[in-house]
Parts: sequence; C-alpha cells; structure tokens
Amino acid sequence: MWRSHIGDIVNAYKHFSDDTPDHKAVVVFDSMWHSTEKMARAVLEGFAMKGVPVKLYDLKVDHISDIMTDVLKAEYVAVGSPTINNQMLPTVASFLCYMKGLAPKNKKAFAFGSYGWGGQSAGLVNDGLEACKFQIVMEPVKVQYIPSEAFLKELSEKVAALD
Repeated sequence: MWRSHIGDIVNAYKHFSDDTPDHKAVVVFDSMWHSTEKMARAVLEGFAMKGVPVKLYDLKVDHISDIMTDVLKAEYVAVGSPTINNQMLPTVASFLCYMKGLAPKNKKAFAFGSYGWGGQSAGLVNDGLEACKFQIVMEPVKVQYIPSEAFLKELSEKVAALD
C-alpha cells in the first residue's frame, strides 16, 4: 500500500492512461543487409531536423515490450522492414501484432523498407499500421537494393516536412 507520494503516483497513472500523445517519435526496424537500417537512420534524422525527440529501435536488439513503453506515448511511429519471401521480416510482423493487441491511440505513422525484387514489405507494414487504426501520414517508402545518399537525404526531408 502506498503511503507517500500519492499525488505523484496518481499523476503518473493519469499520464500513462490517457490517449494524448507526447510530441515524440519512435522508429522501429529490422534489417538484413543494412539497407532498411540506413532508411531508419534517415527517418531518425528527419525527425531530428523537425525538432521532434526521437528514439530508434532495432528489433534484433530491443525487446518489443521495451519499445512499446515509448510507442504508447509517441505521436509518431515509423516501422521498417526489408522484404523476405514476399513478406516482412517475422520480427516486424511480431511487433505489429503485439502493438495492435495493446491498441495505442492517436498515432501518426508510416512504413518503409528495402527489397531485392519483390518489394511487398513496406505495403504489408503499412497494412499493419492501418490495422492499428493509426493515421497514415506518408505513403509507404521503399527502395530497391541499397539506398543512395540522395534517396536518404530526400527521405529525411520528407519526414522533416510532416505535419
């Protein structure tokens, strides 16, 4: 039973239980050959250019439960995956499934990814974000093979220009 700091505890509960997002962004990705990772870093740079505090999460390293603590209060969520076997990576699919189950509200989102020949992952990730009832603020961004410096710069600028 809590006997002290009651006001702090109640205020923390109110903060985490309301659906009002904080002005921050979360970029979540997995990558096979670093192309999607390069895109994720360009997205990160775009949010930084926009003045939005941003965190980058690599699904190979970061556990989805830890990521969700930031997603729940973020205004923006960007998710990236390369295409493998005409699909997104299983780690990204798992993350989207977990996120949908927690049903965060009031999010602006977009998908990105790289591919060799199919290119389906960015669209599939976008479908997952729509299933979460997020507001899609940019068409899925995809690049074949390795993104050029010009492509990455353009991606950063598109993110910086988001409303």
